[in-house]
Amino acid sequence: MITVDKKAKTNWYVVRAQSNRERSVAEKLQKESEVGDLMGKLDRVIVPTDISYYLKNGKKVKREVVKFPGYIFVQTNAIGELKYFLKGLNGASGFLTNRSGDIVPLSQTEVNRMIGDHEASKNVTEEDLQKFVVGEEVSILDGPFNGFNGKIESITDKKAKVEVSIFGRVNLIELDLLQIDKKHG
Repeated sequence: MITVDKKAKTNWYVVRAQSNRERSVAEKLQKESEVGDLMGKLDRVIVPTDISYYLKNGKKVKREVVKFPGYIFVQTNAIGELKYFLKGLNGASGFLTNRSGDIVPLSQTEVNRMIGDHEASKNVTEEDLQKFVVGEEVSILDGPFNGFNGKIESITDKKAKVEVSIFGRVNLIELDLLQIDKKHG
């Protein structure tokens, strides 16, 4: 973490970036804050991510997905200098502004939620993500019932029996654990 002059109050702002370039822009900002034009001006740069799984060639593959595509969260005490720097940075398109064009810092509630979610996603272990429990709602990722949702009835070593409603009837189907994922949202 970068040390900042504690006399100057820092606020969190949202920087807009091109989609799929959030990480590279954040890395450039972080590098500039360590040994560049923005040295001592940025406290933290965060791109919140979630971990998700998908099937590739029959295997469950883990990937990190950006939680807020197109946005980077920056804690700074010098928005004027950062605004000027962002104009020349490939992939960044400036600060997120209100309707009148003013750069407005995030509220403390928004900051606490964003940082809390970011820290929580770092602390999730692989075991936590792959555990299923009887009665849990799941989404089917693969096979003829791809896209359906169901509830786990029982779990054996590598298989799960899932209740799926098809045409208004509840049916019990047996699926490989790689074919299901925890239901999101």
